[in-house]
Amino acid sequence: MVVLLPATVRIFAMESKISKGFSLVELVLIMGLTVVVTGVLMTAFRPYEQKAKARDGKRLSDISTLDRAVNEYRVDKGVYPDTVNILRMSTSLPQGNVGPLEKANDGWIDANLSSYTTRLPSDPINDATYHYSYKHNQSGYEINAVLEFLNENMQNDGGDDATAYEVGNDLSIL
Repeated sequence: MVVLLPATVRIFAMESKISKGFSLVELVLIMGLTVVVTGVLMTAFRPYEQKAKARDGKRLSDISTLDRAVNEYRVDKGVYPDTVNILRMSTSLPQGNVGPLEKANDGWIDANLSSYTTRLPSDPINDATYHYSYKHNQSGYEINAVLEFLNENMQNDGGDDATAYEVGNDLSIL
């Protein structure tokens, strides 16, 4: 007995025998395109560069906050915060202070700056290379930060160190 199937059923039966996966050539082609597109996007957006720019933006904002706090302290108290001619860095607490580093009252700058800022900023990386420095003498002060990407800011800040971004009223202290 021979059963004749309608044409649509025969076409469906033929289609179901076609491969249901990808061939090796198709997979290699898709992987190659993915690599090319990823490479173009990484080159266009440069994520490491963007992160370095963002950290530098935070550093510039933090230095501005510190500069304002030091100036307001000086106006109110008649002296600069902390001990004269002692270098302070955002990576360590002065002896006798008990953390955290960002504490506005006796943090990494040994003075009560809580009336001028809610916290003392610290560098986004805050290690031996990237940190904030502060020092003052009787007549002036300087605050420094090392930038990762915005090198022209360090060279054009008016200070004497082209490898640090400097603010203050005496940029020869540090």
